[in-house]
Amino acid sequence: MKKRKSFGVKLWLWFLLFSAVIFLVLWLLQTVFLQSFYNDMAIQNVESAVGKMTAHASDSDFYDVIDETAVSNSLLVFVTDADGNVLYSADEYRRLYGGTKQTDDGTDNPYHASGVMNWEKGALRNLPYSYQTLMKKLDDAGTDRVGFVTEDETAYVTGIQLGDGRILSVSLPLGTVGGTVGILRLQLVWVSVLSLVLGFVLAWVISKRFEKPVTQIAASAKEVAGGNFHPELPKGFCAELDELSDTLGETALRLEKAQNAQREFLANVSHDLRTPLTMIKGYAEMIREISWSDEEKREKDLDIITREADRLTALVNEILKFSAMQSNDMPQEYGVIDLSRAVREVIEQFAPFCEQNGYVIESEIKNGVTARADETQIKRVVYNFIDNAVNHTDESKKIKVSLTVANGSARFEVTDYGKGIADEDIHYIWDRYYTARNRKNKAVVSGLGLSIAKEILTAHRAKFGVDNRDNCTFWFEL
Repeated sequence: MKKRKSFGVKLWLWFLLFSAVIFLVLWLLQTVFLQSFYNDMAIQNVESAVGKMTAHASDSDFYDVIDETAVSNSLLVFVTDADGNVLYSADEYRRLYGGTKQTDDGTDNPYHASGVMNWEKGALRNLPYSYQTLMKKLDDAGTDRVGFVTEDETAYVTGIQLGDGRILSVSLPLGTVGGTVGILRLQLVWVSVLSLVLGFVLAWVISKRFEKPVTQIAASAKEVAGGNFHPELPKGFCAELDELSDTLGETALRLEKAQNAQREFLANVSHDLRTPLTMIKGYAEMIREISWSDEEKREKDLDIITREADRLTALVNEILKFSAMQSNDMPQEYGVIDLSRAVREVIEQFAPFCEQNGYVIESEIKNGVTARADETQIKRVVYNFIDNAVNHTDESKKIKVSLTVANGSARFEVTDYGKGIADEDIHYIWDRYYTARNRKNKAVVSGLGLSIAKEILTAHRAKFGVDNRDNCTFWFEL
């Protein structure tokens, strides 16, 4: 069943079906409908020829035009008077006789126009029996022109009253296709058999030719699924499959990167979780075995346990928030916010920490700066930037925060006075779980702060970056 659904088999079957449909249509056109097509085209040719002849009815070369038209279109033409006397006749053999009264062998020329030739008197070129039907239809119609197919459907006849008492009668046989159909049918049998055999072979060759690169790409995709992110990909068959190969190659590289990131994620999370858990467990055992009776020592150990639990909670919250942002599960409420007020509120959150640890935040906040954003998320970006600066400033423990307006945008900057970011690290600062080696503050650092800020700013379509020339300055513009 799987083989029947393969690309090659389906292509082969569709090609055969296409060939069969083409030959079916060809058979119908060349046998069943050939006669009707021939009749329609023949009638159009007759009407066109009649129009040409009647255009010269009053000219001196009228009979010459009749001769030429009759020969070129295989027509039987008569010009008669109202009583049915033949004034002139022509058919496809007219020119063989010429204009003499007798032919070379002494027989009368049936096309000779001198004198009146009446078909009832036994002239060699007699009027057809459809002539009487033609005259009756002209009388009944009340018009100067009629056309009809004879009752036995062997000829098409048209007649025109020329206006000077003459009647132009033109007829064309329609039954000449019968023998041709038999010949065509025999030829079609051979052509169909040979073509179907050739089509069968050609379809098989084409299907195999197309199936090969598709099969190779499928095999490469299985290798990627099995963990080989650098498979050999076929190229050069066609642009579409080349594009598919390129897409698969790019997907493989992304999967490799995602797998490496997952391993790094597990390693970092395991490390970050192990440390506070070990400390919580260790100090809990210390309280139970050593300091449970020493109130002062017990309180210090409990403080450590509480701090490490807070650190563990903060780390887990950071991970959950980052995951929610990447999966677009965090709702965003955009509106015009007072960015000046929001930045000041975030700075106030650091006041207890700065007072306790001797840090100084210098702020230059322009009043009345507004922007369209999600206030909660932008405040988180501001918090993460300031927190990052706290972890990397120098011994002066000084940080500078500014909010200005430039070129119609609100620009927020946070500057620390540390050693800056190493050139080899500058490209990785926005990656999750990246932490610089030169940070000063060893407190709760998950390596997710700048990654979360990047996700939020990207969702806001904001410009952001870092200037690492004199001091390290993180910034964004809304």
